[in-house]
Amino acid sequence: MDFQAFNEAYNRLNEGQRKAVDTIDGPVMVVAGPGTGKTTVLTLRIANILHTTDTPPSGILAITYTDAGVKAMRTKLRTIIGPRAHEVGIFTFHGFAAAMIAEYPDHFIHLRDRRRITDIEQETLIRDILTGPQFADIRPLGKPDHYLSEIIRTISDAKRDTLTPDDVRAFALNEIERIKNDESSISTRGVTKGRLKADAEREIVKCERTKLFADVYASYEAAKHEQELMDFDDLIIELITALEGDELLRRLVQERFLYLLVDEHQDTNDAQNLIIRIIAEFFEIPNVFIVGDEKQAIYRFQGASVENFLALRKRWPTMVSVSLDTNYRSHQSLLDAGFAMIEHNYDGDEHRDLRVPLTAASGEGARPIEVATAENASAMERYLVDSIREVTEREPDATVAVITRRNRELERVLQLLEQEGIPVSSERSIDIFAHPVGRTFFDLAEFTIDPTRLDALLRTMVAGCWDLSIGEVAELAKAIRSGARIEWEEKLPGLARIQKQLLTDDPLGCVVALCRESGLAEQVALNPASVQVWRGVVALAESIVRDRELTDPADLLRGLLAYRQSAERRTVKVAVGVPDSIVSAMTAHGSKGLEFDYVFLPYATESAWIGKARGRSFSMPNRRASTDDISDLRRLFYVALTRARKHAVVLAAEEESDGTTQLPVRFIDELPVEHTSTVRLPYIDPPLPTAHESDVDSVRAQAITDLAKRVLTTSGLSVTALNHFVEDPKTFLLESILKMPQAPSASAEKGSAMHAAFDRIWSSGERDSERIEKVIIEAVDGFLAASLLASAEKDAVRRELHANAPKVAAALSEHFETDGTIYSEKWVEAEFRGTFEGVPVTIPIHGKLDAIIEHSNTVEVFDYKTRQGMSPAAIRGETKSSDGKYFRQLIFYTLLISGNDRYKGKAVNASLVFLSPDKKDRCPITTVPVTKEDLDQVQGEMQELIEFVWSGKLGTVLN
Repeated sequence: MDFQAFNEAYNRLNEGQRKAVDTIDGPVMVVAGPGTGKTTVLTLRIANILHTTDTPPSGILAITYTDAGVKAMRTKLRTIIGPRAHEVGIFTFHGFAAAMIAEYPDHFIHLRDRRRITDIEQETLIRDILTGPQFADIRPLGKPDHYLSEIIRTISDAKRDTLTPDDVRAFALNEIERIKNDESSISTRGVTKGRLKADAEREIVKCERTKLFADVYASYEAAKHEQELMDFDDLIIELITALEGDELLRRLVQERFLYLLVDEHQDTNDAQNLIIRIIAEFFEIPNVFIVGDEKQAIYRFQGASVENFLALRKRWPTMVSVSLDTNYRSHQSLLDAGFAMIEHNYDGDEHRDLRVPLTAASGEGARPIEVATAENASAMERYLVDSIREVTEREPDATVAVITRRNRELERVLQLLEQEGIPVSSERSIDIFAHPVGRTFFDLAEFTIDPTRLDALLRTMVAGCWDLSIGEVAELAKAIRSGARIEWEEKLPGLARIQKQLLTDDPLGCVVALCRESGLAEQVALNPASVQVWRGVVALAESIVRDRELTDPADLLRGLLAYRQSAERRTVKVAVGVPDSIVSAMTAHGSKGLEFDYVFLPYATESAWIGKARGRSFSMPNRRASTDDISDLRRLFYVALTRARKHAVVLAAEEESDGTTQLPVRFIDELPVEHTSTVRLPYIDPPLPTAHESDVDSVRAQAITDLAKRVLTTSGLSVTALNHFVEDPKTFLLESILKMPQAPSASAEKGSAMHAAFDRIWSSGERDSERIEKVIIEAVDGFLAASLLASAEKDAVRRELHANAPKVAAALSEHFETDGTIYSEKWVEAEFRGTFEGVPVTIPIHGKLDAIIEHSNTVEVFDYKTRQGMSPAAIRGETKSSDGKYFRQLIFYTLLISGNDRYKGKAVNASLVFLSPDKKDRCPITTVPVTKEDLDQVQGEMQELIEFVWSGKLGTVLN
């Protein structure tokens, strides 16, 4: 541990922070408003525990709300305690649940073969349940999907509140009786005197509907269990169920984690809070440290509430309370304005100890919040653009955020800034049915199923498919309109190949071929956002194939068209813009935990922020009608406002672009006049003046370069991606950066099936030859049952692997008797530090290693290959028929292990294990020594990759 780094950071703490860091024993609650240094407190407290107690790093559990929070905490902790930071358990709640399930597999045997359900599969499953006649009341004629989205959302709500279908049903029945027997439900006047009031009758109808929902919920859970599926919320529920019902597991977890720290506790729901309590209650006075701020509780719609924040204090009366009241982010005027506004959420002394006013650490740069009210939307947008441009020109290093309430305004911001030539980074949702790629694909599907739909074919030509010139498209359009006979196979050769694909039993392959043969794939690859849309279409196709067990490509295309007709929309989230841009655009929920020099809140109107109240179709426990939506939205506005370091600007237009009248959001009036300045913006005739058009190829190249940089610096680099780059930069772009969907191949599925089998063998207690053979056959059958491979190819793979199973078991039984600490399917991460034009560029490198066996001084790495053995020379790429990519894998894995803090200082031996028996029934294990020169060569290739991407060359490979 770096005591100097710890001491330096500790000495900078204020009194409240120091108390929080020093109070390491017993329960502690910290009220930490925005910018009060809670991440610093959390990490220094972890370091202090390690410094002053004999607790190992693995005995500390820290839970935060987002993956970004996990990364930020671990990064900061590493600067203080060094490599030991990787041994501290830092997770999101779902990440923690997944980690416990993975680390204690014997306690979750029933989950071994379960697969995570996709959103589309979940939707399809519930659609099928709703077709039952008993659900007619929640499947209205003409609008069968009316309740679908809310059913999905309410199932998630129920799990977050740890409610079973029986709990929901019992609540609905009791609520009906309560309403009927409540005197206040009876009308005392008018023509309805003596009868139930309309409101009471409406609530009873809602409860009757809730009884049906409970039945759908129960059927959904049963169907998931039967199909061996899990949804996202099941991770939490499975962990809770196991901890409550499995005493040994509960003790293992409780005795392991001696200190528990929870960040953003105000956002925990009932299920998450229950996990905290179960782990903590091993001790009468537990070492629990919770950090939160009721004023920033913006996830109440997901079941979070201030009651959860306060429940632990009631549970442990000795809990020490610490308030952090010094803000290191914003100036005093902004803090006072935000506090005055959020105070409207409370009555009298309600939660008085949680309403901590903040004092700015620095008195410099105080500037009132700017409120710009425009006569129309064009004037507001003009002011927004000019203000951002003025900031970026005056302060090139300043960070700027544009924060909106909803995605629809976020989309407008992105279009506006892109149109004005202002680089911006963001994420947004795109409707795959409305996007040009989606529309073109479904036009292709229409024509493929019905060749008389020449109108659909013509639209695909206009969209750029089939590699036709504008003149050729015009000529064909004329011929179509005149009814002339056209030899389509001659004009469009790809059509014949598509028709041939229709005759196979490979439905997913047909979808991919339709995109490739029509030329749509080339159009898609030019735009990273289009690739995400195409991946969404393929994901929908995969779901339909799985759900209906389709083998006929035509049936899949019909299913896709039917889905489009019945579904209102299907969105995918797409990252757009320049990853290192100083201007970011996001929704208010997405801004949580971030900070910027300048914050702009455009479209700050009642309609955009408050909107119309939406009633719930079902009556659920803990979903009280008294929940104040305005208070929740005020918290959200407070969060958005307090992201600002230097200045915040709120913008509202009195007239929308369609002429409708708007009112500024009421929160503006709650900001004290002494902390605001006002600007009145006169009417501007729409549309907003546009900037000059950029060269299309240049814009596309920049978008691809931006995406590649984002993927490499955030997601990192695998050896597969590196092999793609070395072989062909275009393949690297299409498959490793754009991740263009591919149809499943027999060779890939064969490898995945055997990897699943070997993972199960390693986790099995018995590893004799007979047991290995049995596990291989069972695992292969289980994997292929869920595979989307064409049925003929699937049968061929199954026959081959079944036939090889006894030979593989006999040949490798000794391999599975190896001593040491064994890790199977282990995810390993390290870093590669390169440069571009003298500027450091750090890229995470990673890989899932098939098997790692750790000894006291050495680490053995095994990579499984479903092919026959190769000589060391062939592995190295020194023969005519080999390319050396397998050796590059061994070198890459050696770099991973050597660069990972856990294994530093240990010698690495990397080997290939060949799983296809040769003529003598051997499955050789071949170890090829890796030299320093080999490591240097691969690191040089990674440096070449950085230079190729950062210079913009990758962005031009498709031009």
